[in-house]
Formats: sequence, C-alpha cells, structure tokens
Amino acid sequence: MNVRAVVLYGLLLPGGLLFASVFVYAVLSALKPADEVLSTHWWPSRFVWSNFKLPFTTVPFARYYLNSVVVGVAVTLLNVVTCTLAAYSFSKFSYRGRTLLYLIVLATMMIPLEVIYVPLYALVFKLHWVNSFAGLIVPAGTSAFGILLMRQSINGLPDEVLDAARLDGAGEMRILWRIVAPMMTAPMSALALVVFMTTWDSHLWPLLVGSDDGHKTLPVGLAAMQADNAGATGIPMLVAAAVMAVLPTLLLFCFLQKRFVEGITMSAGIQ
Repeated sequence: MNVRAVVLYGLLLPGGLLFASVFVYAVLSALKPADEVLSTHWWPSRFVWSNFKLPFTTVPFARYYLNSVVVGVAVTLLNVVTCTLAAYSFSKFSYRGRTLLYLIVLATMMIPLEVIYVPLYALVFKLHWVNSFAGLIVPAGTSAFGILLMRQSINGLPDEVLDAARLDGAGEMRILWRIVAPMMTAPMSALALVVFMTTWDSHLWPLLVGSDDGHKTLPVGLAAMQADNAGATGIPMLVAAAVMAVLPTLLLFCFLQKRFVEGITMSAGIQ
C-alpha cells in the first residue's frame, strides 16, 4: 500500500466513523427507556425492544411504509424508463430542434421545485389525483438530471454497433432493449439509487397530494408522529421509527454502491 492510499484512508476512516456514530447513537437512543433518552449516556441501562413495536401499534406505520415502497419503486422505474428513452433520442438521433429541446430540458434543472408546485398541484387537482398514488407517482416520473446522466453515458456507445444492428433489421426499440440497456446497467443503477433516495426522503409534495392516512408516505407520517408525540416520552418511538425508515435506502446504497460509482464515472467520461 503506497503513501497516497494510506493518507486517503487515514482521512476517510475518521469521517466514516463519524457518520456511522450518528446512526449508532440513533439505534441506541431508540432502545433506551423514555426517562433516559435525553441523558448524556450513550449506552442504555436496559434495552427496550418494544420501542420498535410502538410505531406499528400507535399509528398506521406499516401503511406509511408500504406507501413509501410503492411510490419509491414506481417513481424509480418510471425515471429509468423515461430518462433512458429521452437520452437515447437526444444522443443517437438527429432531428430539427434536438439541441434546443435538450437545452430546455437542462434549463429546468435551474428552476426550484417549490416554484412549480402551485401550478402542478392545480393540474393534479383538476385530474382528481389528490390523495391518490397517481398524484404521488406520475409528476415525479422523469427528471432532467436523469436525462443528462443517461445521455452522457449513451454518448459513449459507438454508433457503428447500432448501425450494424439496424442493417440486420433490428428496430430501434429492440436495439435499445437488447444492445443499449445491457451496456447501461451501471448508469441505470446510479440513476435508480439517486431517484429512489430522493423520492424516499421527499416530504413537501407527498404532504400536498397525499394527506390522508391511506396515502401518507414515511416522511409525512413521521412528521405527523412528531407533532402528536411531543415530549421525552415519545422520543424513543420516534427515533425507532426514523431508524426503520432509514434502513431501505441504507441497504440499497450498500447493494448498489459499486454500480453507482461505475455509473457516475462512466457518465463523466472517466475511463
């Protein structure tokens, strides 16, 4: 191991331990008795495992969890499909207005989401999508960032391979499915991870269009639990709920971290 690697790991290890300590502290706080949760001691005097059951018995926490899973998976799949289709068009087809249209798509990245929430909510309301999964999923079904990420990756594919497939009689959708998609698994994984984590943590839009218990996602449900359980007695339950809410994104990142790095470096043109 060279000096550069030693220095690099020497800098990254303390940072990693610092971030990991936050999660460890949250887990230990979730296991503390209510009268110890605000103490300065990390280790609980006794482990109260029932704190992890309280969210399921106090509020419809399982429903919140299921809603977040449904919305997160659906939005992720929609983004992977729509962004790949748009990126393939912008990268491998020539037509009038392509560059202008692509620049307009990129320009939308500079518009804060909060700016478009009012007209977007008006549209969703007219479509009768308030308090429905359609209102939670469809407006988030594509993203300019995803199109940019996939286009940069698809640009690296040689046109000769695609032209050879066309000469063999393959249609564009078959080329996209059989040739482009298998070579884009790393960028797709990176996009899926970013979109899922963003959707999983989203609070404002689900609060606007999914305010009833049947469509509340975890961030909205956790905020409601915090408002209803003020004081030290409710903190262990809230922390336990927050720990359980973090687990899916943490596990997904651990599973896809290698593909995430490959996808980002591939999109950046790093060989």
